Amino acid sequence: MTRLPLLLTLTALFTACSTARTVSPQAAWQDEFSGTTLNAARWTPQIGNGFTAGTDYIAGWGNNELEYYTDRPENLRVENGTLVITARRGAYTGPAGATTGTFDWTSARIRTAGKFSRTYGRFEIRAKFPSGKGLWPAIWLLPEEPSPYASWAASGEIDIAEGWGSKPGELAQTIHYGGVWPNNVYSGATVPYPNGGRMDGWHTYSVEWTPGKIQWFIDGQLTSEKTQWWSSNTTPPTRDADLNAWPAPFDRPFYLLLNLAVGGNFDGNPDATTPETAEMLVDYVRVYGLNAEKNSPGPRPTMTYPWTPRPARPALGDGNLVYNSSFDWADTDPHITPGTTHLDSVPHSAFWTLFTSDGRVTLSNDATQDHALKADITAPGSVNYAVQVRQDGLNIEQGGRYEVSFDTWAAQNRSMMVKVGGGQDRGYAAYSGEQTVQTGTIRGRRTLTFDMKATSDAAARLEFNLGNAGAGPVWLDNITVKRTGNAAGARPPAADGNLLYNAAFTQDSAAHPGIPGVPGTAYWTTWEDGASGLSATTSGGTLTLNVAHVNPSNNWHVQLNQTDVPLVAGQKYTLTFTSRASDAREVAVVVGENGGSYARYLDAKAALGTADQTFTYTFTAPATNPAAQLQMLGAVGAPGSAYSLSFRDFRLIPAH
Repeated sequence: MTRLPLLLTLTALFTACSTARTVSPQAAWQDEFSGTTLNAARWTPQIGNGFTAGTDYIAGWGNNELEYYTDRPENLRVENGTLVITARRGAYTGPAGATTGTFDWTSARIRTAGKFSRTYGRFEIRAKFPSGKGLWPAIWLLPEEPSPYASWAASGEIDIAEGWGSKPGELAQTIHYGGVWPNNVYSGATVPYPNGGRMDGWHTYSVEWTPGKIQWFIDGQLTSEKTQWWSSNTTPPTRDADLNAWPAPFDRPFYLLLNLAVGGNFDGNPDATTPETAEMLVDYVRVYGLNAEKNSPGPRPTMTYPWTPRPARPALGDGNLVYNSSFDWADTDPHITPGTTHLDSVPHSAFWTLFTSDGRVTLSNDATQDHALKADITAPGSVNYAVQVRQDGLNIEQGGRYEVSFDTWAAQNRSMMVKVGGGQDRGYAAYSGEQTVQTGTIRGRRTLTFDMKATSDAAARLEFNLGNAGAGPVWLDNITVKRTGNAAGARPPAADGNLLYNAAFTQDSAAHPGIPGVPGTAYWTTWEDGASGLSATTSGGTLTLNVAHVNPSNNWHVQLNQTDVPLVAGQKYTLTFTSRASDAREVAVVVGENGGSYARYLDAKAALGTADQTFTYTFTAPATNPAAQLQMLGAVGAPGSAYSLSFRDFRLIPAH
């Protein structure tokens, strides 16, 4: 299943038949679901609401999903020659342990891991998907363990079919690959059902996987094809020499998974229109051999990697990297070429792009407002990128300091998330961080700055993410991104040798103001997901974070951060701090990149009790980073519960 928020749109739909489709007449493996129960020799149900990655428990299956998977007949059964997976709304309490809690949805997920896996072949599944906002049926493949290519997604993933319940006429066909998370990438296609079909009808979904080529079919019609991918165990990969041998990772045995998820990052969460129960039906699963699976994969194809140099689009005469910044360039402007993007039906919109997931917006060039872009949001969607206006092709250079500035206003007070970052092959990294900007009803100028600490990117993106913040019009105009100088050099340690500044929460600084409205927090910042009700106080050198609403799916819903922490490659460091919680809570302790791949140099846990405890961690910096960050991430727990975390006496020093 896709674990990233965006999917590429296929610009040219394949209609030709496969050129090497000779299939062995006898299936290598199949299940016709002809019995009365699930065949335990072929399938294993997965139970719970997440998985373990190393020592970490990842709730919501890494996608903020809502469902708890069970093997109850209410969620999983075989009848009349059909596998029936039912998503069902209704409170369900999981057992004690990592999956404990009460969940509003249940469903089922089954897999053939340890029972059947195969390298190459034709995987064919006849199925009927349910429609409805927030429903996410999926048929997919993962590598049988152990994998020689580290972990996800360097080891690969093939998504045969994924359906958005809110978009029943479209289907996602995707592969995940690249480096180990978070250095993974993906590519794929969003395709229409042939002949005007919909996901809630019966269709045959197939993948033909041969060395160096993966093809997708719906009802026998070729709908997409991939011949380019890569894999690397190096974290993060930075050069061609880091690559595993072609065609890794898609040259090893993979097993099958079938599931019906609910909510999360793919189609957003259910709404009032979503049915109380929804069924994913599977008639059969058949896997065949292909004559072409014996072919050589040939040489590695030429493709672009995150580290591949690209031609840079030059800045304009005033230094602005944004072209057509005021939405007033005529189509005869010499900068505009036949391949330049435009906003559909919007004049003077060259170089701009619109992306929507479950959001809806009408764009126009507002002549009454000096040609400003007007985005009239009719459906805000469930995530901030549900409505995204952006410009690609900005040349953001490592070591530069940049200023982003623009005019904005709206019909009513609202927020937006603004970001300068990478595209798909950079894992959608946020070079500027994801910065929340408040917009009022009067036209005003907004400015933010950032230092580019990641590898130079000649194809960076400026994003205005307008989703999940209410309906109504928003205006954008006079947009600039300019390099204003060089990024600041590494800051020196504090007088006592501590690499963390204001470690006792006693300082204020106009240049580093800290947490808004909280005295004594210079150099520190907090972040929350917008639903946690976070507030902060200081007293006697202790900072306390008060969380009104826990997020049961992830621990990053609340963060305490300090950036610009200088680290040297190969140096060992010791981090100590004292902390407690209102009740027993486990929090995450992270030191790592602030941008780029967000690689973690220290990724640990702290089990807090109600009394002060001192925690100590040691790690070695894998790279020199003059601007790393320390992050204390919040705790998970039962939905809606409140808690508080207190911290004091942070210290990060080189270990000798």
